[in-house]
Amino acid sequence: MNHEKRRFGITDVLLLVLNLIFFVGIQTVFAPCEARPDGSWMTCHWAGQALIGIAAVLVVIALMHLVVPRAQIKLGLALAMLPLSVFALVLPDHLIDLCMMETMHCHTVMQPAVTALSLLNIMLVLADIYVYRRGENG
Repeated sequence: MNHEKRRFGITDVLLLVLNLIFFVGIQTVFAPCEARPDGSWMTCHWAGQALIGIAAVLVVIALMHLVVPRAQIKLGLALAMLPLSVFALVLPDHLIDLCMMETMHCHTVMQPAVTALSLLNIMLVLADIYVYRRGENG
């Protein structure tokens, strides 16, 4: 029963909060550029759409990570979050182009926010993996 003694750790809660900020932020504050006057979308819109999907999956995994009591399952969920966070990090302007002008909202707000949140997520996931691996070995 040793694996059930610690149900909610600080990294569990922080992962959920961070990914909720990412999910809500990418649709509001960190959203890509608006549509053109003719109604068509700029290329950064598609990066934003992909990031919404990634953020939604990260929130679901973080929620499962919070409620599941077993350390081995938490470790597996944390390992699943790692490549998703790296994917979110490289997606804007590397895998999907952003607008041509460097002064556009996608370059000045969305990309730096996604970079910061993705790096924080990667650091939290690595800390979480360390905590659960340490608990498993000692």
